[in-house]
Parts: sequence; C-alpha cells; structure tokens
Amino acid sequence: MLRGFGLSAVVLFAMGLTHTFLDVLPSTFLGVPDDGTALGVLPAHRLVLRGKGLEVVRIALIASFLAVIFFLPLVPLYLRLAPLYRPALGKLAVLLLILLLVLTERGIKRFYALFIILLSGLLGLFILSLPLNEPFYALFTGLFGVPVIVSSLQAGTKRIEPGSPELEITPKRLALFSFLGTLFGMLASLLPAFTASQAALLGSFISRDERSFLTIVYSVNTANFLFAFLNFLETGRERNGILTLMEPLGLKALSAFLLVSLFVSLAVLLYGEPLARFLAGALSRLPYRFINLSVLAFLVLLAFIFDGLPGLLALIASSIVGYLAVLLGVKRTNCMGSLMLPVLLN
Repeated sequence: MLRGFGLSAVVLFAMGLTHTFLDVLPSTFLGVPDDGTALGVLPAHRLVLRGKGLEVVRIALIASFLAVIFFLPLVPLYLRLAPLYRPALGKLAVLLLILLLVLTERGIKRFYALFIILLSGLLGLFILSLPLNEPFYALFTGLFGVPVIVSSLQAGTKRIEPGSPELEITPKRLALFSFLGTLFGMLASLLPAFTASQAALLGSFISRDERSFLTIVYSVNTANFLFAFLNFLETGRERNGILTLMEPLGLKALSAFLLVSLFVSLAVLLYGEPLARFLAGALSRLPYRFINLSVLAFLVLLAFIFDGLPGLLALIASSIVGYLAVLLGVKRTNCMGSLMLPVLLN
C-alpha cells in the first residue's frame, strides 16, 4: 500500500521498526478463540483468555526495546558476517529447517508436517509465478492470517478483556530471553526463508513457559528487522518487505539510522501501552464476531484491490492450505514451505 507514495527511507524505516513493536496488538487481540480451543493456539491468545492481554503487550514492548539495545553492540560483528553468506549455505540451512520442523512433531504429525511443507511449497511456486502485483500479500495473508480469524469465528468467542499489565516474569529472565531472541533474530536476517517464526521455534526449545517464549518471539521480530536493514546497507540484499521500497543507501547512512532506531523505540515504548489500553478497551465493548468479520472482509477487499480476481483466488487457495495445517494440528510455521521450496529450487 505504501508503493508510489515516495516516502523517504527514514520514514519507511521508522514505520517498519514501529510495526515490530505494535504488531503485538492485532496478533494478541484479534483471532482469539474460546477456552475450549485455547491449547491449540498461540501463547499470547492463551494469556488473553486468562485476562492477561495487556501483560502480553507490555512484554512485547519491553522485549522489542531490549532487542534494539542489544542490537547496537552486535553491529560490528554482523557487518563481518553478512558478506560471508553464500547461496549454498542458505539452501543447506533451509534443508535443516525442514528437518527441524518435521522432527519437532510427533507420530503421524510428522507426515502431516511434511505434507503441509510440500503443499505450501507448491502453492508458493505457483502463486509467485503468477503476474500478481502483490503475490506475497495473498500468500501470507491466506496462510497465516485468515485461518486464525476463521478459527476464532468457529469458536464463537464473544468478548475479550484487556486485563492487567502487571508482569509475571522477572526482569532478569526478560533480559536473558530478549538477548537470546536478538541473537536468533540476527540469524534469521542472514538466511533466506529462515523467518522470525522459525527463529522463535528454536527459542521454544529453550523457554519453558509462555512469557519467556513470548519474550523471545517479540525480540526476534524487532532484531530481525534491524539486522535485515543492516544487511541491506552492507550488501544490498532485501531481507524485509519494506526494504524493497528503499533505494540503496550504503553504510554511510548507518549512524543516522542507529539514532533513528533509538528515538523510535523510546517513543513507542512510551505511547505503546496507552494505545493498547485504548484499543483493547474499545474492542472489549464491541461484539467480537463483528470485529473478526470486519477484519476478514478488509483482508479480502485488499486482495481484490491489489490483484483483482486472480489475487482473490490466490488468497482463497492460500487460506485453504493454512487452515488445513490447523485441522491437522501441526505448527503453522510449516506453511513457510511456501518460501523454503522456491529457495531450494532456484
């Protein structure tokens, strides 16, 4: 949607970084199921169902801010690592990721996971071969966005309560898992098809509770954006969607963007929680089914605006594959086969 507005690189960078802080709001308060299906959904949703929605937001804001702080001293190391990347290394990493995703399931679900990886991979190859203006919108909105909302609609959740923002994780654990998330985010920015979700999956083997896991997830998200931008300055590689809107800048711009990252992160840390209180309060007064239906209609409308009927059909196909992962009870991260298979074959 930003294409054609001629926004400066600084504005785009600020928007992208802000998004990594505040995407906790839709991911936490939209698509929440009921108590009966809570065990099969995201940890953030489980906490929301316990009346801990604002705590999730506070964890996300602090973890993202800490990721910015930890990012700064890692810049020199990353500048040495980024040029060493080779396509063969990326393909090896993708193969290892596929093995990781399959082997972390149990029993028959291993076959289901492999099936979803291959099916989403074929879907990715097909959609990316179409002459669409925004193929990634239809692909990822269908695989990851629509199934969450549809599941919530089927669960029949009526309302959500924002709850208390009081943290039930110690500052020491918050800092530790945020640092780990920053390291995983750095790794994710180096390797193609290794996303923040997969980096967070690695974190799930280390964290033993929902709050620690969420700390890793939100740190990964912010760190991945920052290191991907650093990679862009160093090598010109576009590891993040918003980077495709920027002209090559070079490392001469690094110091200015480091200052921008500090300013933006401090600003969002200050207004993020009041904004969350306002939005969560507003959402709690509206019928939850109406909210989810409105969001779903908006997503469908955007697909049609971007690419007409072909974009709409691509969204429907992606949604079917994404919802199939939900029905089979395997991690939706397996749907990243939509990128992994094209990377292996190209």
